[in-house]
Amino acid sequence: MPTTFIPRRSLRLLLKGHYNPYLESAISHKETRVQPTKKQRKKFQVNTELPHVPVEACFDYSRNEYQRRNILKPVCWITFLLFLSYGCVCLTTTLRRQYQEYLVTQRNTDTVVTPGCKKRESLFSELQEKLLTLEKKLGYLLPSADVLPNFALKSLGAKILHEMTSATYRAKGKFFGFTWRKASVPPDIVIEGRSRFVPGECWAFEGSQGRFSIVLPYKVYISHVSLGHISKLLTFNGVSSALKDFSVYGKEDVENEETLLGTFLYDENGDPLQTFNIPHHKTGSFRYIILEVKNNWGHPDYTCLYGFRVHGKIAE
Repeated sequence: MPTTFIPRRSLRLLLKGHYNPYLESAISHKETRVQPTKKQRKKFQVNTELPHVPVEACFDYSRNEYQRRNILKPVCWITFLLFLSYGCVCLTTTLRRQYQEYLVTQRNTDTVVTPGCKKRESLFSELQEKLLTLEKKLGYLLPSADVLPNFALKSLGAKILHEMTSATYRAKGKFFGFTWRKASVPPDIVIEGRSRFVPGECWAFEGSQGRFSIVLPYKVYISHVSLGHISKLLTFNGVSSALKDFSVYGKEDVENEETLLGTFLYDENGDPLQTFNIPHHKTGSFRYIILEVKNNWGHPDYTCLYGFRVHGKIAE
C-alpha cells in the first residue's frame, strides 16, 4: 500500500484548490507535510466510492468562524481605544481644574493648602477675634475724642443757652400718698468733658425729642462732634434712654439762621463715646451750636445726655 501524506489544512490553500476534500486535516504547526503512522493510514484510507462533495460545503463553518474572528478583533480594539481616550480626557480635565485652583490659591495666599492649614486658620481667626476685642477695650480706655481739642468745655468758657434748651426732666416721687419732684441734674454736666460715665449722672429732658444749645468761647471751624452715653455693660435695663437720631446746627450769632452741619445716628451697641465727622467743615465758622434730638432708643419718659463735645480749629 502506498504511503499517504496528510498536509495541514489551510483556508488560503483550500480556496486555491490544493487540498483533497476527502481527506481530514492533520494538526501541524508548520507548512510541511506530515507522514502518518500505520494506524493513521488505516484510518484515513481513501474511499473511492464516496460521493463527490463540493469544497465550499465541507468548510462553510470554518470559513464563517474565521470571518467572525476577523470582524470581532477590530471591534474590540476600537472599543478599547474609545474607553482609553475617554479616560484620558477625564483625567486631563481633572488635572487642569486642580492646577487652576492651585494657581488661584497660591496667588491669593502664596501658600500651599495642606492638612495643617485648617488648624492654622482656626488659630488665625481666634487671634483676630482677640485683636478686635483688645482694640475695642483700647478704644474704650482712650476714645478718639480724647485726642481732639474740645471747645464745648465748661472749664474753657463754654456755656449753656437755657432759653434755647429743652426743660430738664424731674422724676416724680411718692411717700405716704404725697407726690414730689426729685432733684435733677443740671445740663452743665454735659459739657464737663468727662470720659467715664456713671449711670444716673446725666442731664435728662422730657420725652424723646428735645434741644441742647451751647455757646463756644471762640468761633470754630467744626470738624467733628462727639456724644457720650453709658455702656450696656454698666446697666441692667439697657440704654433705651440714649438718643438715636440727631442733627447738629451752627450759628455765627444768636440772630442768624441755623446752618445744618449734619444728621447722625448714635449706635447703642457701639462705644460709649462716639465721634462723628462734620462734612464741609471749612465752609464757615460758628460759635453757637445746637444739638437737636429727634428720637431715642425706646424710653417713653425721657432722654439722657451724658456728654457732648465739639472739635475743630479756631477761626482766625
